Amino acid sequence: MSELNKSKQTSHAATDPQKCREMEARYGWKLKAIQSTGNPILKVNCIFDGEAEFPKSRLDYGADD
Repeated sequence: MSELNKSKQTSHAATDPQKCREMEARYGWKLKAIQSTGNPILKVNCIFDGEAEFPKSRLDYGADD
């Protein structure tokens, strides 16, 4: 499959699968899959369709924004 045909997806690590579902509900992202990481703290990767970026916080803005 070529790069143009692949659908864009984004992943975010989480402590458990419920956190993936909470991110989906809170930010309106479409949860595509949950994958185990083998990490004892961040146990899963939440895979979302498209560009699933967290909104900027006040700390992300500089004096010029």
